Amino acid sequence: MPKMSMNEVTTFRWSFIEDVIAFSKAGLDGIGVWRNKIAEFGEERAVELLREYDLSVSSLSWAGGFTGTNGYSYREMVDDARDAIRLAGEMRAACLVLISGGRNGHTVNHSRRLLCEALAELGDFAAEHQVELALQPSREELCGHWSFLSSIDHVMDILDACDHPYVGMAFDTFHLAGEADIVSRIGTILPYVNTVQLSDSGTAPRTLTDRVMLGDGRLPLVGIIDAFERGGYDGFFDVGIWSDRLWQSNYDRVIDRCRVQFDRLLLDAAGQKTPQAIPSK
Repeated sequence: MPKMSMNEVTTFRWSFIEDVIAFSKAGLDGIGVWRNKIAEFGEERAVELLREYDLSVSSLSWAGGFTGTNGYSYREMVDDARDAIRLAGEMRAACLVLISGGRNGHTVNHSRRLLCEALAELGDFAAEHQVELALQPSREELCGHWSFLSSIDHVMDILDACDHPYVGMAFDTFHLAGEADIVSRIGTILPYVNTVQLSDSGTAPRTLTDRVMLGDGRLPLVGIIDAFERGGYDGFFDVGIWSDRLWQSNYDRVIDRCRVQFDRLLLDAAGQKTPQAIPSK
């Protein structure tokens, strides 16, 4: 059966312990952990709490910025990523999500070289800790300062150059679903996908938080899920909704509705009758 996890960004105002307790109570298959919340709670305590509640970690987000976008040096960000890999290993996380960093004044070739060098070192370190790495492309118009990778082709070019068994990609529907022939391409890229991140949006989002509940937007989520299922994807579908509106709403209700909408998408993908969705509040 497809595995649904909830990313902590969806419940932005909650603390780590609130997320763990609520996600476990809701019967979710896993949790997408946000490093910011871990920093406030404490890494050792977080690992213990996850084991106490027997909650699988679908992903740890995020590490990266190897081009110096945030004012840190290449070495500082690689060392930070190594720390994140150690933590992901202790959490038994399925993967660690990586962001390349923006060009930051570099040429494309130099940015690419910095990223490949980082991935070569981190891939070997990730293998030691049994943690897959998932490189995430981002919409250029919204996240150019975060990532110079803005398409599947950009990521595949890096993965081909890196050629490391522990380095793959994160497929985020918000950032990638607008690409041409996206559904038909999934079968080709599927062996490289280490996590699928689900959210919905309209056709022309203006900010990162212009995302909506699954099924309430215009992204081809049914076709995407169906393509992954048909291709034999056995990883998590991680629901991560950056939404100013949802962040101000009742999180227990958000979780319930995410579960229902996810099940509805699965049934739509299977061509079956869908259950009635819980109305938004």
